[in-house]
Amino acid sequence: MKTELILTQTMEQLERMNEALAALRRELLPGQPKKFAILAESPLEEMRRLQAEAERLTAQIATAAPVAA
Repeated sequence: MKTELILTQTMEQLERMNEALAALRRELLPGQPKKFAILAESPLEEMRRLQAEAERLTAQIATAAPVAA
């Protein structure tokens, strides 16, 4: 199903953003917390967007699934 493929891709993107944020954290903390906070804003915003998309897709899949007898 196309929606499931999109959900898989969305979750993969979310994983990559999480890995990027973890790398940024390793690179900048504890030495540069302000720089980390500034640079983390964009990945965190994208992660929130991807999470919302994953929730929407999951709900769409759940409502499209046939009811078990």
